[in-house]
Amino acid sequence: MIGQITFDKRYCHNTRCIFPKSIFVSAIFLSLCVSLPSVTLCQEFIPKTTPEVVKQVSAAVVVLTSEGRGLTPNSQASGVIINDGRTIVTNLHAVAGASKVSVHFEDGRNTEATGYLGVDEKRDLICIQVPERFKDISCPDLIPLEYLRIGQKVIAIGSPQGFANTVSEGIISGIREFETGTKVIQTTASVSPGSSGGGLFNDQGQLVGITSFLYTKGQNLNFAYPVDYILPLLVKTEPQPFTNLKTVVFDESKANVIVYITRTGAKYHRGTCRNLKRSRIKTTLLDAIERGYTPCSVCKPLILE
Repeated sequence: MIGQITFDKRYCHNTRCIFPKSIFVSAIFLSLCVSLPSVTLCQEFIPKTTPEVVKQVSAAVVVLTSEGRGLTPNSQASGVIINDGRTIVTNLHAVAGASKVSVHFEDGRNTEATGYLGVDEKRDLICIQVPERFKDISCPDLIPLEYLRIGQKVIAIGSPQGFANTVSEGIISGIREFETGTKVIQTTASVSPGSSGGGLFNDQGQLVGITSFLYTKGQNLNFAYPVDYILPLLVKTEPQPFTNLKTVVFDESKANVIVYITRTGAKYHRGTCRNLKRSRIKTTLLDAIERGYTPCSVCKPLILE
């Protein structure tokens, strides 16, 4: 079964095609394996106000709490319901090694995730699944990077420090390539620790990215991974247990160990790491993790040994 897909052959200055042919072909291929998110190929572009967008999508943004051997004690993050209403996309570091992941909805309902469908370790993304569909929650459409423009309005919704569905507004201030083959959305919409895995929406209430990390040594330097990286995670139809994920155990005694981050990366490094660039910024391991940074492949066994 494929998600809801519509196509409008009308072309005019106020009709914007928002799903590229390459992804459309991929969607047809993936439909053999999985139900895809609802996607609108072309539609009339009528900007909505921030309150209108929040009313439309806030119910789809959830709070996740994890128990077990995770990166940090009492791990908490945000997530966005997509696809068939049972799939939630969030950041991998929020659930890695968890024995239990609880999902808390805006209206007070709670449930427990049954496992994960797909994971992208490089981009710190994961899709998890809940046991039943919440039919009264409208899942947002996905808008790929190709149709985003620097300067356009975006709205971030997440749960920093447990403050559920905190809203911030800004613009797309840049589209960066931090690592080979990986692009990220830079935004002035504020993102704080605990907002990892939250949604970045355009002024139509469509999901354009997953907020993932921030750079605190400057002002309004927040970053989100575009939704283009979500579709490959939806191929599996049967959830896998969280215990299958590679567990990174957080040792509280190493919370203050010195690590380094850079202005143009999403990883933290040891001082001797060969991948560390000149623009190194000194911080602590706990601070780097709480801000959404993940270990590079070289540093991972060294820092947490």
